[in-house]
Amino acid sequence: MIRIEDIVFWILILTSVAILLWLLRGSPTLENTVITVGLFILGSELMLWRKYFEVDKNTAVGFVKVKSDLDKINSKLENIEKLIKRK
Repeated sequence: MIRIEDIVFWILILTSVAILLWLLRGSPTLENTVITVGLFILGSELMLWRKYFEVDKNTAVGFVKVKSDLDKINSKLENIEKLIKRK
């Protein structure tokens, strides 16, 4: 599923490349190009980091769920061991 954030990311990257190619033809000034391309690259990097932390958060939640399930299994095994020791 393509989200709006993915589309914006690619628009920022493609716009940066287009401006750099435009600079080769000599149209924009160097200062304006550096500022514009820098802002576009910074924006795309922020979107990448945001995506990374979203995946990291989902992974952490998954590990917490697995740990909870393992704790339940561990408590059941301890109960079984107690029952076995009584006999």
